[in-house]
Amino acid sequence: MKKFFLVAVLVISASIAVAQDKYEFMTINYLTQRTITISIDGEIFLKEKVELSKEESTEFNTNPLLKKVKEYQDKGWEILNFNSYGQINGGINHIAYLRKKKTN
Repeated sequence: MKKFFLVAVLVISASIAVAQDKYEFMTINYLTQRTITISIDGEIFLKEKVELSKEESTEFNTNPLLKKVKEYQDKGWEILNFNSYGQINGGINHIAYLRKKKTN
């Protein structure tokens, strides 16, 4: 019986500790029209032009997005998901979703 209560207390303590984690969230959008936009935690918005050679310039080249994701991954951001969808005006929008634990 004591083991049961000990296990129950440990499980409840662990679930409370996990529930208290706070995260920052980020999206990185790569438009095949050579633009990267970054939104961080509802507060920061960045926009960058991407320079590609003619050979690299294709809607299937996601290297600019992957390089930017790697840059933020090296800063402690965790990748949650990737998504892609076509745009009415042409091109493809590739998006990465990331998160990082808040330090405070």
